[in-house]
Amino acid sequence: MAEVGQSRRPRQAPGLVWWSMVAGPIAWAADLGFSYVLAQHACSTQHRYVLHLISMACFVMALTGLAAGFAEHRKLPAEVTDKGPRPFDRAYFQVLFGMVFSIAFALIVVAGAIPRWILSPCD
Repeated sequence: MAEVGQSRRPRQAPGLVWWSMVAGPIAWAADLGFSYVLAQHACSTQHRYVLHLISMACFVMALTGLAAGFAEHRKLPAEVTDKGPRPFDRAYFQVLFGMVFSIAFALIVVAGAIPRWILSPCD
């Protein structure tokens, strides 16, 4: 007779945990991609605000990863650690990783936006 625990599939990470890990890199990639594509349009029409809107939207996107990670962190039990073998322990590590990644990539988006505020897209 097989044990009940062996017949169940391993629990996968919830969508918010995944979003907290990938929101920052996706936001940074979107910021770079859309800013590069629309730089010529901003130069020809002198509508520099388009580049600033892209940076602000991508910054907010990166912060949604932080919010998602924080929401999942609040759902975890109090006794979890980042070094344990249980699924909650792995989820705790993933949530911490996602929140730090989101903050780091939000700062990278801001660092990429600073030259767009100072320099002209026509240069």
